[in-house]
Amino acid sequence: MLTSKPQQIKIIVGIFGIVLLAGITILISNETKIDTQIPLSDKIPTVEELQQEMSQIAQYEFEHGCVEKNERGQDVFCGESKKKVDVAEARYNAAVKALTMPDDATMRADTDAIKKFMGDANFVVEYSRSQSPANFNVGMLTKLSDQGDERIDTPQAWKRIVNIYRATKEIEETCQVYEYEVYPKTHDIVEVRVVYPEDYQGICTKGDLFLPKVSEAQIKEVGKTYLKNLGLAQPLTVTPVDDMSRWQWKWQDEKYKLSDELVGRSAVDSKPTVRLFISSAGKLLQYNNTVALFEN
Repeated sequence: MLTSKPQQIKIIVGIFGIVLLAGITILISNETKIDTQIPLSDKIPTVEELQQEMSQIAQYEFEHGCVEKNERGQDVFCGESKKKVDVAEARYNAAVKALTMPDDATMRADTDAIKKFMGDANFVVEYSRSQSPANFNVGMLTKLSDQGDERIDTPQAWKRIVNIYRATKEIEETCQVYEYEVYPKTHDIVEVRVVYPEDYQGICTKGDLFLPKVSEAQIKEVGKTYLKNLGLAQPLTVTPVDDMSRWQWKWQDEKYKLSDELVGRSAVDSKPTVRLFISSAGKLLQYNNTVALFEN
């Protein structure tokens, strides 16, 4: 995986989600100039072809179509351009979903783990896709230049795939939903994050995850409830971060050490780590648990 990034166009689309109010990036070749009416052959397109089609349409519409700013200053498609991008995105999303969808028993065990975490037996999620974890990439590091370019090559023994599910109901008083990564080998939740739903229009008139503020005691009670639902054995330390806009519960196996040739590049993939973040409004912001991912 290259950590240096080519020139990018940032636009909001639903399939990849928007984590904690960040814009989504679609990687697009600057040399691609096409008409958005791409002729389709009788052959069923591959996922890679659909991804390329989506990127090409997005670039063309970004340069020649309808683009406007949302309330946070992010570029979003509008009008006919949005319809064209949405269609291409839906085709790609459906292909990925059909290709990677787990069997019924796996999905049932995964979703049961999510319901337990949320403390709600009726909590509803939908399967989205399966892919590598967002924050777990253990591998061998190769430096490519003096400018900080580098590549991480992941050995087969350290490759992990997680099933991703998305809540169907918005977080209270927000326009966002929770997205969950579940490790199918153990059905452990390895990450929970906040994203915008696939039908998000780029404009939100509701509240956010940080207001209205609640007391420290209420925040700690929310965190305690999530941890109780998980039934974790690790002792987590709780501290305020970011001027008390959020609180973090954290445990890390300080004795663990990757072999000399391996590195992890995120805050949770160098050592087995459990983290929980609760906002100043008492809302879940993020959860990470990479313990199961370290167990080969």
